[in-house]
Order: sequence, then structure tokens, then C-alpha cells
Amino acid sequence: MPKAEHRIPHDPLAAFMTGAFTTDEKRPVPLVSTTFAVSIDSGFATVVSKRVFRNDEAGSIEATMTFPVPVHAALFALSVQVDGRVLRAQAQRNDAARETYEDAIERGKLSVLHEEVLRGVHMLSIGHLAPGAEIEVSTSWAATLTYVDGHGQLRIPLTVGDIYGPSGLADSDELVHGGPAAMAKLVVRCPDGVVEVRGQPLVDGRATIPLSAPIDLVVTQAVHRVVRGVAADGRDVSLHIQPCAASPAALTVAVLVDRSGSMAERCSDAAGPVTKHDAIIAGLGVLAGGLAAADSVDLWEFGDDLRHLGSTLSPGRGGRLPIVQSVKPRDRLSALIGRLSPPQGGTEIGRALDAAMAGSEMRDVLLITDGKSHALDVQALARRGRRVTVVLVGEDSLEANVGHLAAATGGEIFVCAGSTLGATMIAAFASLRAPWEHPSHSGGNLQSLRCRRGGAVLEAEWRAASDRPEDGMQARAVAAFAAALALPGLTREAAATLAEAEQLVTHLTSLVMVDEDSQSQESLPATRKIALPTPRTAAAPLYRSRPSPPLMGMAQRPSSPAGAPDRAAKAPAEFNRLRRLLQIISRHAAGRPDRSVDLSTVGRRIDWDDAPNRLLAGDLSTLDGERADLIREAASLPQAVALARSLKISPVVLILALLARGEATRNRSAARIATLIFGKKASASIDSLEWILGLIKK
Repeated sequence: MPKAEHRIPHDPLAAFMTGAFTTDEKRPVPLVSTTFAVSIDSGFATVVSKRVFRNDEAGSIEATMTFPVPVHAALFALSVQVDGRVLRAQAQRNDAARETYEDAIERGKLSVLHEEVLRGVHMLSIGHLAPGAEIEVSTSWAATLTYVDGHGQLRIPLTVGDIYGPSGLADSDELVHGGPAAMAKLVVRCPDGVVEVRGQPLVDGRATIPLSAPIDLVVTQAVHRVVRGVAADGRDVSLHIQPCAASPAALTVAVLVDRSGSMAERCSDAAGPVTKHDAIIAGLGVLAGGLAAADSVDLWEFGDDLRHLGSTLSPGRGGRLPIVQSVKPRDRLSALIGRLSPPQGGTEIGRALDAAMAGSEMRDVLLITDGKSHALDVQALARRGRRVTVVLVGEDSLEANVGHLAAATGGEIFVCAGSTLGATMIAAFASLRAPWEHPSHSGGNLQSLRCRRGGAVLEAEWRAASDRPEDGMQARAVAAFAAALALPGLTREAAATLAEAEQLVTHLTSLVMVDEDSQSQESLPATRKIALPTPRTAAAPLYRSRPSPPLMGMAQRPSSPAGAPDRAAKAPAEFNRLRRLLQIISRHAAGRPDRSVDLSTVGRRIDWDDAPNRLLAGDLSTLDGERADLIREAASLPQAVALARSLKISPVVLILALLARGEATRNRSAARIATLIFGKKASASIDSLEWILGLIKK
């Protein structure tokens, strides 16, 4: 993970590639307001978010934003209010939904697409928002509360900081932060309990909250009863949520503590000068006090590498600490906690988990981290056969990858800001004392299901339809959530069919809406990625960590001596053009004229989202002089002139379209430009010219 003092990189492209882009707002932000309405009933929560988007620019835009959603949440509805009309999205298989959306873009129609790009990471796209137009997009998701210390908890994540490692997502889909520190309205309804918002007073169930921190709700005095819904096939669905009873079973757990650079950040805005790492140490101390004589704990820490600190096992049982037999496990764990190192380094979470599983005989794994790492293979780790439970620490923690791992292995996810970490640790250990329960249900024709989640036992049941009326939103939410519980136990086809029927956003299905009555736009929309606010706890590190390594894939230019001028940075454009000309002459002299122009790195440095229609017109004014000269030089090649003539476009537009084709997998605006020029299939002459220009290898 990037180190704390490097949270805001100086290279915007490199930052965008790593999901840490800090925007320099040069144009209006399309997102103008956000509201969250939360309804909590008997341990079941429904969250409706309403986001208003407005286009204050002169041309059509595509507004996109990528944001975290709880891993176990079931997102089941999307509606759009525009021009006094309400339009509802429909679920389609992912590829079909994207095709529907892109077709609407080509036809100039207003469209909305909601996808799950990673488990726990969603993307919302609003295509062809016309100049001066305003729309309200409402999305609804449901989740159960997590139980800690007898209280129900719900976290609504709103932003995330820098993330270690490449995500595998296209640049267009990445989580990015650095947007304005906006505020949102919160409305909470809870008829059978008392709700508090950590760090924010509720007045008549309402509050104004910052979008730079999660919404942490705590529910007390709740009465648990069955909540009911209606499935897509008309059957009644009942869901019973019951906090788990304590289990007396002994613990056998390997505890992995994240000590990467991000753990030096503040734990929460309200906790004072306490880092995530400080909170972990304090929480482990509370945990140690509750260990029983039969409990066994291995303690590990990881950053760039993994370090085994020892075990509470006595020497006679294979332990590694020179501690006498009579010392209690709680004292042994306290001694091990004292060996934890200060935060520094990256978050090689996948390698750490793999090595700890190989080096420990413990049945379970407890991972304590902020989760901000893409460096793990969930499926490969799940095949190791260990149950992984995760405690996420910090306001900017990310469930996406580690939460997916917990779900895939039958473990649980507990999230806290730090002040409650001791109680959260105890709850996590309590979940590990219980035997692992594979979600059990009655096959494709759903009848009943039971599973453990968030310190509670969930039981769902499907029965024949009754005449009892149901509240519309609650009924949809309960049925959708119960269906989401059943998906992991179904075949891929059966799961996709159920997700479509229940209108779910999943790894198989998306929600899409096209406004066929909207006025058609004649141009491609300029894409405006809406950056999430930088987490408020990322303002200053409380430990100093070692310098960050170079970003993956980005070459670093050697720095000049102190006080020396950076000649390369100050070189005049004429010098660069002369240098380029000399390179061309030398290549021709060496008998290699076929590759006289190399554009292999040019496309990566073009901002395809900013003004795609200017690029389609062959306008190079937004590019720096050297790259514009390279494109003009390539456009003068006989092969380019001939191909452009056959396609009835200018040679400059042809070269730009070829560059866009090379960036199509990373950037959707580039893909749209390439498709508009070449269609969906490329000819042999296009492939040949791409090779000449260094865009592909034979």
C-alpha cells in the first residue's frame, strides 16, 4: 500500500492507474446532492440513496462514479426521475446490460447502468446527460446488522483512500478519490429500537453528514421478529435474524496483523490521535484478557513481508516461546503483542495469508487490516480450506477483496472505526468459537436456507403466496436479500436467472435503464469521473514510514542534484522536435524505415474522456507539442494516407482512432472512438498499420 506521506501522488496519470487520483476541478462536478434514507426493522436494514446529477457544461456528458458497497449487501432496485417522469431499471446479464448501455450511447439516448465491478465495489454510469439537464438516480440495497457487544451495527461506506496493488479494473472503472468534501442528508427510521450515529447527533431521525467518512449506525433496544417479503415468483418470503448464542468451543486461530504504511493513519476522526495500528494493539490487549486455558493463538504481522511473532501454545505442545508451562495463554498473547512492529511498507496481503496458512496448523485465520489492498487471489486462498474472518479497522477501510474472501470461506466480517475495536475483536473471536456452517438450502427450487453472518443466525423460508398485504419497499428488500443469500449455492446459470428475476446487481447481473423519450444527442459524451472525497482520516500520518517504492509500471526519472535545474523538464519544444527528427534520420540511415514512427506510448498519455468529439474531428490542440507532432508525422506515412483515403477520413483522425483502439480495454471513451471509426471489426490493413506504428507486435 502506498505509504502515508505519499497519499497524494504528483503524477496524476500514475495516481489514476493506482486508484488514488486527486482531481484538480477545472469544470463543474456533475454530482450536486446526495441523500441516504435508512430503514431498520428487526435487524434488517434497507438503504435508499438518492443522487442528483446535473450537467452544467456546454456539451453532453457521461457521469461515472465507482464507490464501495458492503460485500453482503443486496442491491435490488434503481430508478431515475427526469422531467417529471420516473423510469425503472431492469436487470440483465452483465454483458447484455453493458451492450444495452453502449447501444444507447451510440444512439445518443440518456441511459443509466449500475454494475458490480468487484465484489463490494459498484459503478454507476449516467450516459448522455444533456447540457442543462438534471436527473435523480435512486438505488436501494438491503443488509442485516452486525452484532457486537449486544448491539446491532450498520456501516454505510462512502469513500476509500489509496489502495495497494493493481485492481485489474479498466482505468474507467477504478475507485478514485480527491473530490470535493461534500455533505449529504441522512434520514433514519427504526420503529423497534434506538438508533445512534457515531460522531453525529440525530435530530428527529435526521442529520447532515460528511461524505468523507462512513455512516456508522448503532442500534440498541431492538426487538427481533420475523420480517416478510414477496419473491419475484409471488411466493411469501420470511427472514428471521437472531444474534448468535455464545459457544464454549476452544479457539485455534492464526491472527494476522496488518502493519503496512496505511496503518499509521488515524483510525477515526472522533478518536483523537490514535492510529489504526495503535487501536489494533489496544484491541488485542482486550482480547488477550478473555482467552481461556484451552485457546491457541498464533500471532503474525505483515507489510511487505510476513513475520511470525510466536504462539500461545506452551512449549510442551509445540510452542515457540521460551515460556514456562504454568503461564496462562492470556499472558503469552500479551507478551507476543509487545513484539508488534511499527507500521511501514506495502500490503502484500495475499502472500501473507498464503504463507501463514502454510506455516500455521491453526484451523481458523483472523485477519486484522484496513483491507486497502488488491494484492490477493480470493479464489486461490479460498481453496486452502481455512475459514478466514476479517476485522476491518479505520474509517477508510475497504471490504471488497478481504470481505469477498471471508464470504467465500464461511468466515465473517466485522468493521469498526477503532474506539470499539476491543469489543469487535471479542465478537470476531466469538464467531470463530462456533463451528463452521455451510449455507444450507433446499436446492434450485428455494424452500429454506440457514447461514451465519455478522454474529447472527439468518433463516429464510419461501412459502406459497398468501393474501396478507406487504409494504412495497420492505417486501422487495426482504425477498431480494433472501435470494442473494441463496446465490452461492446455485449453479452459475441458476444464480443468474434468480438474480435477473429479483432485479439484483451481482457479479452476473447489472441494472440498466434507457430513456427512449429523451432527445438524441449528436455527439459522443465527454466522460466525467466523479472522484470520492479523500477520507477525512487521511489528512496526516501519525507514524513516519519509509519512502514509497516506484508505482508499478511507471518509470521514475532520476532526480537532479539539490539546487540543480531540471533541464529535461525545461527543454523547449523546439529541442524535443529536433531530437525526434534526429531519431527518425538515424533509423532511416540504419535501414529500418518501416518503424520510423513509434506511437506505442502515446495513446496512454491522451485524455480520451475530456473532449472526445474534438479528437474525432482531428483537433490536436489538447495534446502537448511533441505528441501532436508524432501523430502528424504518423499521419504523413504513405500507408496511413492510403488507408485514410479508403475510409474517407483524414489521416490524423485515422491515427487517433488507431491509438484509441489500442486503449480500448483501459478506457471506454477510447473504445467508443475506435468503434465509431472502424466498427467492431478491423481489417488486415488496419492491423498492418498498427504494427508499423508500434501499436501491436507481430
